[in-house]
Amino acid sequence: MGKRSIKIANLISTIGHPLMLGTVYVIFISFYELEQNTAWIISGLIIGLVTVPIIIHNWVKLKNGSYSNFDVSDQQERIGFYPFTIALFTVCFFIFYYFDFPKIVVKTTVFFTLMLCSMAVINFRTKASLHLAIALFIATKILSLSLPLAFIYLFFAFLIGWSRWYLGRHSQEELLIGSIIGGFCGWLAIFF
Repeated sequence: MGKRSIKIANLISTIGHPLMLGTVYVIFISFYELEQNTAWIISGLIIGLVTVPIIIHNWVKLKNGSYSNFDVSDQQERIGFYPFTIALFTVCFFIFYYFDFPKIVVKTTVFFTLMLCSMAVINFRTKASLHLAIALFIATKILSLSLPLAFIYLFFAFLIGWSRWYLGRHSQEELLIGSIIGGFCGWLAIFF
């Protein structure tokens, strides 16, 4: 592996990290589809109740040696990661539901949480790619908004998959499984 290729793969993997990609997506789609006040609240809740807690959680686990890297790339380490993440999204769901947020927000949160639960169950057998699960979940929404933008985004998702494979973080099977789970749950969020 060339040093330049490794740097490119690391950059793509970082930009396509689920925390970064997911947070940027929530902010973008909230302001694109919802009233500005609602978009601010949703963006703040996701950053405050999901993004920041996961960053702190992963950083602490990394520093105390429980996690070997921030991505939680080890299958055994993910066993503890998924319940924590699922709990955060469950809290978001109850807040969105209780305070009568738009139906699309509640529904998307349900299917995103279902995706995480599926990934947690699959993790007992194989380490499916969370990078690609989230990328393909998002791709379904972008596909419903703009075909040209969707093709650009799908190319980026392909690059994310390549970067994870090139860096040795996932096999092709793990990338495919993550893609299928994310794409299917994203499709359910749009069309169910």
